[in-house]
Parts: sequence; structure tokens; C-alpha cells
Amino acid sequence: MSCRHGSGCVLSTGPASSSAEVATCTGLHGEATSARLVAFGCAEGVLVARPGGIDGPKLEMVAYGSDLPEGKVSTLLGGRSMQFFLGNYGEDKVVLIDPDSATPYRLVDLPTRRVDFILDPANVRNAYILTEDGKLHVLDVVSGEIVRSAGVTEPYSKDGHWRDPRPRLAVAGDRIAITDPRHSLVRMINSDSLQETATIPVEGMPYAIVAVGGSGATH
Repeated sequence: MSCRHGSGCVLSTGPASSSAEVATCTGLHGEATSARLVAFGCAEGVLVARPGGIDGPKLEMVAYGSDLPEGKVSTLLGGRSMQFFLGNYGEDKVVLIDPDSATPYRLVDLPTRRVDFILDPANVRNAYILTEDGKLHVLDVVSGEIVRSAGVTEPYSKDGHWRDPRPRLAVAGDRIAITDPRHSLVRMINSDSLQETATIPVEGMPYAIVAVGGSGATH
């Protein structure tokens, strides 16, 4: 399967095959896997590739539908222990996507514009969303409801260039790490209480962050 941003995804059945399954995916942006599914964000909807046995993957466009407001998914995260996807939708919404449901999209309105969002790899019901007012929200991906919120940083406006330094999230165990570029800090937040437990000073303006794990074993 090959995809190019701004065009379509093409599924080839074999290197020497003259036939291929083609699906239109305008403005291709965002990709994630969940269980055996791979999803791509498109202007028309979310394109899902399913296992198809010896004939290769099968493509299905999960259209947005007339009940959704104008917008599209351009960032996708995939559930690990449960098969679902979480995506952005517009500036102040996220959407839970279940390709096998009769109503595949569940839209979640946010109080202000979204800065970053992430899934909890251990507590699979939890997603964390940071909004520009500096609040961190816990989204229950099963109920589709925001179950608690707390202020964790100063406000960071979404106005300006999309590459301007703004906080980003990472999850490690029961801690959420939030970069705070304005104060040259990484703030550590307890995922249950949403209270700050520590700060890590760093040089410059910390921006993107990734959690890297280890077993703790010594050799």
C-alpha cells in the first residue's frame, strides 16, 4: 500500500499485479493503527485498511456523515487493548472513531481550542487533552465524556504559527509529562489527581516530548 499526502491511497495486490484497489483520500494527513486496522485521516472521512487474507488489505472509507459539523480528522491515535481511534476534529473538538459501529463517530466538544492530546497506554480508558486555557482534561474513551479537568499551565494561545512552542504531552506509568516552554520546565502531573508532583528544569524552550520505558533489570 502506498499513500501520498494530498492524493489517494493505492493498495497493490502484488509487485507484478496489474490490478490494485484505489481509494480517494484528499488531503491525506494522520495515520494510526489499532488491533489489525490501519486508519488514515482524509477530507472525505477516515480511510480504514482491514486484513483481507491472500487478496491483501481491504480499504473502507468511513465517511463523516451529515450529522457532523464541517471539519476533518488530520491527527489520529490508535487504541491498544481496545479497537478504536481518537482524532482531532476542528480546533475545539476531538472525535472517537469505531469503524465497526453503526454510528462510527462520537464527537467530544472541548471548552477551548485543543493544544495536544494523547492516549494512556496503561489505563486504556483514559485520554488526556490539553486546551489553550492551560487545563488538562481526562476523557473516558468508553463513555465519551470528560470526567475531570485541572489547570496545569498558564494559557497558551493557538493564535500564531502552528510551530510556535506550546506544551506537549507524554505518559509514563501514572505520570503525565507536560512541557512548559515559557518557563523552561517539564511538569510532572499525577494521572489520577491531576496534581503537579514535580518539575524538571531544562535549558531552552522544551517542546516535543516522548516517553521511553525500560524494564529496570540490570545485567
